[in-house]
Amino acid sequence: MANTKVPVPLEWKEGGLRYSTGINYETARKMIDAAMAEAEQQGLRMVIAVADSGGNLVAFGRMDHAMLASIQIAMDKAFTAAYGMVPTQIWRSVVQSGEVPPLFIHEHWTAFPGGFPIIKDNQLFGGIGSSGATAYGDTSVSRAALLAGGFSTDDADDILKDMTDD
Repeated sequence: MANTKVPVPLEWKEGGLRYSTGINYETARKMIDAAMAEAEQQGLRMVIAVADSGGNLVAFGRMDHAMLASIQIAMDKAFTAAYGMVPTQIWRSVVQSGEVPPLFIHEHWTAFPGGFPIIKDNQLFGGIGSSGATAYGDTSVSRAALLAGGFSTDDADDILKDMTDD
């Protein structure tokens, strides 16, 4: 077997992100409402899922006429972001490398953009996943949710900047 280096998220190498007590339903609902408002403003039909720090669903919202496949995808993004502690699209380079570590792959793991860990004060509260648009739309809708919940938008800001710089 080749000794190829698989990209490892910096958060895993440093071990600096701690688990919190988790996100509550009230905050998750507020985040979903903000995400849906952002989607509506952009003319998108989205599905948004919020998971706790263990990747378990806390709240879910599906706009009328959203693509049905987006239901599972949004939940998978929220799971992956929480469980993996990094934005979901970080896993794209791992998957594309062909050296996917089997320990970290779960049936609900996804490398689609639009999933983010919910972080505040260097603590993981959960994950959010938005699905139904382009990578930019999914990311910007998740960003609106993070902002409404009072959580870090640093990862989403960086990814959106990279998308607009291209």
